Amino acid sequence: MAHFNRKHSLERLDYYYQVINATVLSKQSAASGLIPASVAITNHGDYTDAWVRDNVYSIYCVYGLALAYRRLDDSSGRTFELEHSVVKLMRGLLFSMMRQADKVEKFKKTQDKLDSLHAKYKTETGATVVKDNEWGHLQIDATSIFVLAMADMTTGGLNIIFTQDEVDFVQNLVFYIERAYRTPDFGIWERGNKSNHGQPELNTSSIGMAVAALRAINGVNLFGARGGPSSTIYVLPDELTRNATTLQSVLPRESNSKEIDGSVLSVIGFPAFACTDPELVKRTREDAKMKLEGKYGWKRFLRDGHQTVVEDTSRLHYNDNELKAFEDIESEWPLFFTYMVLDGLFTGDMEQVEEYRKKLEPTIIDSAHWDPNNKIFNEDREPCADGDTGKLHIPLLPELYYVPCELIEAEKANPHSQKRLPNDNTPLVWALSLYLLGSLIYENLLSPSEMDPLGRRFNINAQKRETITQIVLLSESPELQNKLAMYGLETQSVDQISSSITVLPPKALADVYHALGQNSKLGLTGRPKRPVGVLGTSRLYRIEGHIYVFTPHFMDSETFYLNSDPDFLISAFENELAFCSDNWLYAGRPTIVVVLSEAMLGNLQSSSMATPGGSGFDSSRKNLLNFFMNLRSGDCNGTRVRLSRLSETINTSNIESLDFLIDKPELDWESILLVNKSAHYGSSSHRKLGYNESKTQASTPGGFTPGNKTPKRRNTAFQGKSLGTPLDKLHDEGYFQDIATALSNLNSSEPKFRLKDHEDSPLLSATRKGAVADGAVLSKLPETGGTVHLGGQEEIHERSQSPLSTDVSPTTTEMLSLTLGDRSQFGQAVASLASSVNLYDQIDLLQYMASCDHLDSYISELQASLKELLEEVYLKAVRLQYWSIARQATGLLHKIVPALTINITDLVIRQKQISIGSGHKEILITTPVGPETLAKMFVEQCSDDVREGPVVQEIIIYLGSFVRTTPYMFDGILRLRTHYIIIALREEISRMNNCDEEEAIEHLMQLSPYELQSLLGTILSGPTLCDSGSSIMIRDKPGGFLMLSRFTDHWRRSSLGSEHQSFIPILPPPSDGHADRTQLIIRAQSGGYMAGNFARVEINGNTMFANSRGIHVWAIDRPQKIILEHASFDTHISSEESDAFAKFIGWLKPGMIVVIASRDDFSEHLTSDAIKALENLGSKRIRDVKYRDSYVFIGEKGGPVEKITEAHKAAHEGPTDTIELSVKLDEKPERDQEVTQDNIISFFPNASGRWLRRRKNDGALNRVPAHFFPQTWKVLDRSRGIQIFSHCLPRDPTVLEMTPEEYNFALAVEGFLGWFTDPAERQIAVEVLALIYRFQTSNPKTRTADTVMDIPVIMKKAREIFWYKWVESNKAQFEKSKLFSKGFDYEEHKDLVRRLFYDLPIEGTESTSAYLRKAIVSVLPFETDNIDNQNSEKCS
Repeated sequence: MAHFNRKHSLERLDYYYQVINATVLSKQSAASGLIPASVAITNHGDYTDAWVRDNVYSIYCVYGLALAYRRLDDSSGRTFELEHSVVKLMRGLLFSMMRQADKVEKFKKTQDKLDSLHAKYKTETGATVVKDNEWGHLQIDATSIFVLAMADMTTGGLNIIFTQDEVDFVQNLVFYIERAYRTPDFGIWERGNKSNHGQPELNTSSIGMAVAALRAINGVNLFGARGGPSSTIYVLPDELTRNATTLQSVLPRESNSKEIDGSVLSVIGFPAFACTDPELVKRTREDAKMKLEGKYGWKRFLRDGHQTVVEDTSRLHYNDNELKAFEDIESEWPLFFTYMVLDGLFTGDMEQVEEYRKKLEPTIIDSAHWDPNNKIFNEDREPCADGDTGKLHIPLLPELYYVPCELIEAEKANPHSQKRLPNDNTPLVWALSLYLLGSLIYENLLSPSEMDPLGRRFNINAQKRETITQIVLLSESPELQNKLAMYGLETQSVDQISSSITVLPPKALADVYHALGQNSKLGLTGRPKRPVGVLGTSRLYRIEGHIYVFTPHFMDSETFYLNSDPDFLISAFENELAFCSDNWLYAGRPTIVVVLSEAMLGNLQSSSMATPGGSGFDSSRKNLLNFFMNLRSGDCNGTRVRLSRLSETINTSNIESLDFLIDKPELDWESILLVNKSAHYGSSSHRKLGYNESKTQASTPGGFTPGNKTPKRRNTAFQGKSLGTPLDKLHDEGYFQDIATALSNLNSSEPKFRLKDHEDSPLLSATRKGAVADGAVLSKLPETGGTVHLGGQEEIHERSQSPLSTDVSPTTTEMLSLTLGDRSQFGQAVASLASSVNLYDQIDLLQYMASCDHLDSYISELQASLKELLEEVYLKAVRLQYWSIARQATGLLHKIVPALTINITDLVIRQKQISIGSGHKEILITTPVGPETLAKMFVEQCSDDVREGPVVQEIIIYLGSFVRTTPYMFDGILRLRTHYIIIALREEISRMNNCDEEEAIEHLMQLSPYELQSLLGTILSGPTLCDSGSSIMIRDKPGGFLMLSRFTDHWRRSSLGSEHQSFIPILPPPSDGHADRTQLIIRAQSGGYMAGNFARVEINGNTMFANSRGIHVWAIDRPQKIILEHASFDTHISSEESDAFAKFIGWLKPGMIVVIASRDDFSEHLTSDAIKALENLGSKRIRDVKYRDSYVFIGEKGGPVEKITEAHKAAHEGPTDTIELSVKLDEKPERDQEVTQDNIISFFPNASGRWLRRRKNDGALNRVPAHFFPQTWKVLDRSRGIQIFSHCLPRDPTVLEMTPEEYNFALAVEGFLGWFTDPAERQIAVEVLALIYRFQTSNPKTRTADTVMDIPVIMKKAREIFWYKWVESNKAQFEKSKLFSKGFDYEEHKDLVRRLFYDLPIEGTESTSAYLRKAIVSVLPFETDNIDNQNSEKCS
């Protein structure tokens, strides 16, 4: 039997050898080894050239046949012949590319389409065929499949690469394709977008093939078993992950213009197997099959006009309005059936294999019957009789089948009903090769494992491995190590690390990889010096037995201020930990090494909480310390972590070899590492200005004002082109106290700043009482034009209305007028700057000076350039956390955050466009851009307020972080317009703090990076804002509060103390009919160190936990129904914490509900003031509390004593009982009182501003519901157009150009809705279009084809119906009110009506939908007889 099988197998292999020899090998050039795509030359092109992609696919059948012969241990020599035919082709392609090594070098840095490798070469010589600009050469998928095939073939035993030069070139090909996720190319069909205008797009098929290539080539030794470290190919894990996550986020879409494409089959199946999500693979396959499959094959994509008979072959491109003509007659390609057969064979789905082999049979042409001049053949013929002993029957697969001219109308009327003809390009070697490969596997002559030696086909069903992330904390000095040990945080100092391990900054790793692939003969420099991500720095590296460890890039302060905010650093750390854990696919555990510094953690011995008398700066540092301490628990927001000593991680870490550096004689790798080590430990980037930043502070506040905010600046409007310096900050009692605090930390032995330091003097005592220090103050500085006055002491004193101390003799100076760009007062400005002791004055004066001169100009009086002075103020502001000043200095210095390009890329590759600027200056970013282009954009677009540019950069950074970690926040959002996001942020602050727009924008500018990120998270969480009747809001610091949404929960669980979520309904949702929405039920329980070590508070069933030691306070404001404040105080470690707790309790207003719970211990340093504060609240047991006892308290400040409840248990008695307090919430105002603007809302159905807020936020973000754009396409298709004011989106040619799910159509509608300037009004328009679609679906017989749908008219009609209904209902009371003295006319009260109407819920009896439905029926000319009223109601 075995002999019979072998004989039969040899017979079948001999048959396939003859077929492959006749169709493939006979066409292979004897000189170059390349194969033409076809022998056809038609009016569609010359197919005799050698395309890279086609060559690789064409040789696959030869490679498969060689493996089949190898399996049988063939002695005829065919194994050797076939294998070396494969090697010859691969080397032919390699040589053609190596001749263009200069292009590879350029492209690594530019990603420019003119710098790309050519996509096709001359078959006979391998030379280029057409010029750079004469073809769409940039095809990432073509280069990627070459690299992929090389990895598979090398692993399968072929020796393709012979020299180190070739290895270096292949390594540079890896760098060439590793940025596929951000590189628009011309795609697999070479023409870019579907209109063939040569416009490159981000193509999923290109990204997917790059993912497969990077995954396959990583770690492959191109010299095979005889190779060494220098012949191994390396892929950075972050680049692979970025491509893979991008692929997952865009499938099943192919590109902006192609909602689906048959090429995705090569990505989800053979040869790429790039997608690891089985559900996504299934959905993509089914979507493509449903939309593209026909009887003869699949369409490439919808409305593909290629080689249809109606195509105008005199031009390459299509006019947009002719694309509709190709619908239903697109050419069908049998190629895609071969992909489906192979997909089934590799996944074991034999049912799919049989189905598509059967579908292939009618499309295969027997060579004996094929006549290119007579294409009419019998589709019901017998399959190729390849077993005949006579003439060889060769199966031929045409490139495509098209509908002949005379059958077009019939095919359009009834798709897939007419016979089609094959084109001249028969056979398409690419398709034939895949068909033959599938036949070899189908007949068991070859196995999938031989074609996939790396096992990539198993990626789809791979189980995710749970990973523990190892964290190593190092102290920069023994002193810091000792301080941290006092707090119970064990670290190693850098000096204690073993001599066999070296810790280096992340830049060193970028320098090392820059040497990878360097080759002077080819002119290749290796990997560009781009930052290495957290996955790369989470490995350990070995060179000659020595271990090198690299700190993560995200912990570097770099040149931007974000990481100077400890709270933001916590957020970044948590995000990177989660990212690392989720994407770790390598052996061993990820290891993150963090070097803790004094600058990072501040003065640990004098930390205080964010209280009216404390320092928010120190509080943030304490949060950071608590975060690191909480890592000891082994969990960080669901990510498993383990704190370890560095030496303990060696055996469990992933260790990558860097020994390739040793074999680079031209490279002094030891010097690279030595320089980086010296730079890391021996210098500071801040010392270039001649001072030690860590020991020198500004003469401006060292802490925060009583509100723990940067002192507020008056008269500064974001849109008003004005800047200002605050006067009121000088009246705050804590201002000069903060100055003294900062000065107390100065080290007189260190070099000073160039700008004047504050000196303590009698004037200081006076100014602490309210007067201003010596020096001019800019009260208002116009951006352009306008005059501003710089007054002396008397003028400021008069404005401040605060008497000067009698022992002070203020100097009187002339009034100083400054205008930006006017140099006439430059000298006086320099003098004022030299004498100024106020950081706000300094930055405003510097802005004036910068407007008059370039930044490199030298100010001799101060012995520094303008740029150096700005850098000085910037560093002072960052250190003191004066964020408004830091942003102003950043804008003046034109700083660009290094990670900005990465975050923009993360957004645009997920189809989220970004705009910068507003009005006619607004610029839309649709593709990844470089830092130089970005810098120019910010200079040009953000000129109204120099702080706008940095804020926009921050917003983009935060959006990028959100889209990576919580992509569902962006559901329904296509375009992110930063100017409107800033307006939404301003509106949110204005609403929460009850201030005007000018004050709100100042508050916004003074927010810390983390606070701004949290507020942005709130804006993005729009869909959750209306889930319940009320919410818990947690105030960031006294002086202003922020709502933290569910989406931002994972950043700050440790510091906010909420175990589950930070945005919690304080009331049950309205849908809960059994819940009492007038009651607040509070429960609390405490467990000391020996009693469970926890503190828990529950509010209406929502539980919050405290995660740190000490005493924890929750303060609830009943009228606002929010948790106004949550604070924790480690009164075990410090009496200062105890004093801060007492001040905090004193700050709370009477009537607030106060919940207090202890964890671990809080009594060690509990001062008498703190005990008195608790007794003033009503505590009777606080004096009984001992070391590590459990204690909990609930009461109302200033309320009756009998309503107070508390519990205490000794340390050894276990946790306290759960205590409970039921609180009645405030009632609504009586309806019989006079109607005013303030209470009129109670006479109408409303959501207390919640729905208005959501619509404003969603409108600012351009959010739409699911399936909105395809539904709008159908609405547009059944009308003449959609109108907004004087603007119209016409049906023709819009629906002729674009398909319903095409991304470009979504962008067109998105842009059209932009004619609404009110974000809330825009959202109502979205609701109108959705309702019209539902109405038409429920009433399919309605006719509106001749109607232009005027959306604003429908909206106005709905508002009128709403208004007059409720006016009539409340007419008796309204008539008595002065508010309606001029009557009830809609036009008279339209602004009020808008506010009330836009606050209605979206569904229900009293909702926007209810009124809009009535307006739609009233306004649109439907034929009433055809309207199904029952269905009309159901559509709501």
